[in-house]
Amino acid sequence: METAILEAGDESILVLAPLGRDAELASAALGTAGFQSEICRDFSEVMEKLSTMRGAVLLAEEAITPGGMEQFAALLRTQPAWSDLPVILLTSSGNVADANSAAWERFGQRANVTLLERPLRVVTLCSTARVALRARRRQYEVRDLLEQREEVLASERAARAEAERAGRMKDEFLATLSHELRTPLNAIVGWCTLLQGGPTDDAELAQGLETIERNARAQTRIIEDLLDMSRIISGKIRLEVGPCDLEEIVQAAVDTVRPAAEAKGITLRAILDSRIGPLSGDPNRLQQVFWNLLTNAIKFTPKGGTVKVTLQRVHSQAEISIVDTGNGIQAEFLPFVFDRFRQADSSSTRRHGGLGLGLAIVKQLVELHGGSVAARSAGPGRGATFAVALPVSTL
Repeated sequence: METAILEAGDESILVLAPLGRDAELASAALGTAGFQSEICRDFSEVMEKLSTMRGAVLLAEEAITPGGMEQFAALLRTQPAWSDLPVILLTSSGNVADANSAAWERFGQRANVTLLERPLRVVTLCSTARVALRARRRQYEVRDLLEQREEVLASERAARAEAERAGRMKDEFLATLSHELRTPLNAIVGWCTLLQGGPTDDAELAQGLETIERNARAQTRIIEDLLDMSRIISGKIRLEVGPCDLEEIVQAAVDTVRPAAEAKGITLRAILDSRIGPLSGDPNRLQQVFWNLLTNAIKFTPKGGTVKVTLQRVHSQAEISIVDTGNGIQAEFLPFVFDRFRQADSSSTRRHGGLGLGLAIVKQLVELHGGSVAARSAGPGRGATFAVALPVSTL
């Protein structure tokens, strides 16, 4: 019943007076003073109408039967804290104090009961009704203020939670960045120290130089990602737009990552439609998009898996899909896969490295070209698909 009390509608006085013409007379008297009133047959009807309007209840004590009062008392007990339903109770002449005490007991002390003795003057009834409706109106004003306050508190709680989440993401990112920079740096410093003492043979020298070069390139990629994201956030990234062959761009990205795929025993397949035609875009940035997506697919695909790249034209768009048989993506993480600094596993001990910037950069670069990128996955262990759509007519 609480939700019914909370509903606001027209202000009205519900009249329940079962004997004779009492209800009609009371309603007519209220009407002459400009009050809206409705006559009810029983307490069930009173409760029903209270669910669609705000107002007060006018009861004749003859209507107070045990069964009806149980219903009405149950309604009053379910009122929210702000509600104090005004009830005007018409009593017979007698001891008003005793009647008042009895009324409070009947109504469970959850109603604002006003006792009026009969015979009753119309001016007294109307004055009491006016006070009751004014009190009820103020109760709803209090309710509105409480709801506004709750909305403000909810907004503040949401903002605080978002700030805390952003703080955690920042801390996790800084920890990841520190780990990602330190790992190749340790290898570089370690081999530099070892080689300064003189390599034992040419093989050791070659191994040392190869390790230094590989880790230096890894650090370079990390720094380039950071710089790219900084430019994207500040709006300073620029495209060097010109004619480009999308098939050649995708093929170049495939050739670049093929050694990494072969090292893991991953089958890398490319099905490229040569009829896409020349497009207008930034070849280097587009190759960066596909290199990032392919590198990501190979990183999360176990040995013996497959990565398939498809390029085709669909209506006015060039569609490039990269499908892998890797770890897949959890359903709850899919909506955030292109967010900056977000990773499904952000711990520094995770199996796969990276700052969580690659996919965010992909999304921004594709959108700068007027396209879109989407990720799909059937779940953990069931692979993932990244699809890029580029408008042929404007690129």
